[in-house]
Amino acid sequence: MDWIYSLAQPFVWHPARALVVGLALALLSLGFRHRGRGFLLLGAAAWGVFALLEFFAWRERADIRVDLLVTWPTLCLVTAACVVAWVYRLVKQSEA
Repeated sequence: MDWIYSLAQPFVWHPARALVVGLALALLSLGFRHRGRGFLLLGAAAWGVFALLEFFAWRERADIRVDLLVTWPTLCLVTAACVVAWVYRLVKQSEA
């Protein structure tokens, strides 16, 4: 389980980095208007909310981050599910 939280280290206390990931997903969705765009936008929104939470934690100088026990695994699951659903939609539509 430690490997999941080690993935969070680049984003903890760095809300701009999380926002960049959200913006990248949003920009990627612009290129795929009718092929799973909603999944990418959902992932972008999740990263945007995480960036907002990180901003509040950074602003308050929160040392103990119990919220990461819930928010980070949830973000990982939502992101993975969105990307898998998007790829599935791309493959399914390219076969048709």
